[in-house]
Amino acid sequence: MPDFSNQYHATVDDKGRVVLPAAYKREMGEAFERVFVVEADPYEKCLNLYPLSSWEKRLSFIRSRLNPNDPRHSRLLDKFYQSFVKTNVAENGRVNIPNPFLNKAGIEREVVFTGQGDRIRLWEIKTYEAAMLPDEDYPVLFEELLGGGLNPGM
Repeated sequence: MPDFSNQYHATVDDKGRVVLPAAYKREMGEAFERVFVVEADPYEKCLNLYPLSSWEKRLSFIRSRLNPNDPRHSRLLDKFYQSFVKTNVAENGRVNIPNPFLNKAGIEREVVFTGQGDRIRLWEIKTYEAAMLPDEDYPVLFEELLGGGLNPGM
């Protein structure tokens, strides 16, 4: 299972193609997956890119929480299944992002990839800069959400 981290700048070409950063391709190693899922993030104005194996775990979790026979759940599932698409990844790591997804995230040319564990996030650069947690807030939120009771050796 990959553990994507850090941030990398890139450019989307006129056909909606962008190349995954070399560090992310290395992170997947021999298990480099040629199918990714592109998801419009439900909370942020960005796209989430999942290797198929990571996506299948996310999909399994969502299916376990929702009942398609419940009208509210069914409507959420309708919207959810419209928010992602599977796409092939070229051998060199080039991903073709469909235009409706680029438009939804406000992505035109300059982007930032950010790793977030088992997924990669793709942001339009100005949206990314506006959305990021300021450096001075990081230790405060880290302490608030993760607390001092954690064993630092874990």
